[in-house]
Amino acid sequence: MSSDQGLLEDLGAFLHGLEVEENASPHTVKAYRSDLSHFGHFLDAWLNGRETDYRGAAPDGQQATTRSKNCGSRMVKAGDIDTDAVRAWAARMHAASLSPVTIARKLAAVRSYCGWLCRMGTLQNNPARAIRNPKAPQNLPRFLSEPEIQSLLESPADTDLGRRDRAVLELLYATGLRAAELTGLNTTSINLDERTVQVVGKGRKERLIPFGSHATDAIRDYLEIRSSWSNRSDALFLSLNGKRLSTDGLRKLLAGHLQNAAINKPATPHAIRHSFATHLLNAGADLRAIQELLGHASLGTTQRYTHVSTTQLKAIYDKAHPRA
Repeated sequence: MSSDQGLLEDLGAFLHGLEVEENASPHTVKAYRSDLSHFGHFLDAWLNGRETDYRGAAPDGQQATTRSKNCGSRMVKAGDIDTDAVRAWAARMHAASLSPVTIARKLAAVRSYCGWLCRMGTLQNNPARAIRNPKAPQNLPRFLSEPEIQSLLESPADTDLGRRDRAVLELLYATGLRAAELTGLNTTSINLDERTVQVVGKGRKERLIPFGSHATDAIRDYLEIRSSWSNRSDALFLSLNGKRLSTDGLRKLLAGHLQNAAINKPATPHAIRHSFATHLLNAGADLRAIQELLGHASLGTTQRYTHVSTTQLKAIYDKAHPRA
C-alpha cells in the first residue's frame, strides 16, 4: 500500500488529480494528504469500535497513527464513509482543541475527496456536505508598524549571510508575497531592470508584481555572492548548504531578525504580507490594486485590511467632518 493512499480508497488518484487537473499547489496537496490520512486512520478505528483521537491514535498516545502497518488495519472503502463518521471525526477535532480554521480546512479536505468520489460514481451523495464548519473568530490581521518594518530591514549584518537576509526581507515587504511564493522564486523570476517579479501563486495562477529601488539594490548585492553558495540550483534564495531556502528556513530567518531589531511581538512571513497591504492602504492605494498585488481571488479577502487602518480613518474623519 502506497504512502499516498493511506487507508482511504483511491486516495492516491484523488491527490494526483488535485495536483494535475485542478492545479493545486504542492502545499495544498501536502495538507490534503495529511488531513485525509488522519481521517482514514480515524475511520478505520471508528468502524472497528476502537476509541481514538482524530488522527486514529489511541487516547493515551501509545498507538501510532500509521495504522496501515498494523495487522488490524484495512483499506477503508468509500461506502464506509457516512455523515455520522464525519461528524464523529469533527467531534474528536473539537476535543483536541484544534482551532476553527484548522477544523474547517480538514473538513474541506474530506468534502473535496468525497465530492471527487461522487464524480467518479463511487458515491451517490457527499456525506461530508451536511457537516458545517465551526464559526471562526474574525481576528484582525497582525502587522508591523512602518517604524518596526524599518528596524527589521536594517537588522541584517554586513556579511554574505546578511546580504541574503536583507534581500529576502526587502523583497518580502516590497511585494507582499506568501512564504511559499517567495521561497519558490527562481533567478529567472526576477527582472531587475524592470523591477518586477513573476510569481506563481495559489491555483498556479501567475501574476507580475513590481518592487522598488531598495529591494532592487538588496537583490543585486545578494546576487554578487549567491554563485559562491551554489551554481547548480535555480532557486533565487539559497540556504547555507546551497539548496533552496525552505519556508521553515524563512520563518527562522525572520524570527532571528525580529529579535535583532528588538521587536517584541510574534510575526510570521504572513504578518509582513499583512504589513505590506496595510501600509499601502494607509497611503491611499486602491483596494482592487492591492487585491491584484496580493493575488486574492476575492475582494472580500482583501477587505480584511480595511479594519486595521484605524489611524487613516481617524485622519480622514478629522479632516472631513465639520464637527470633528
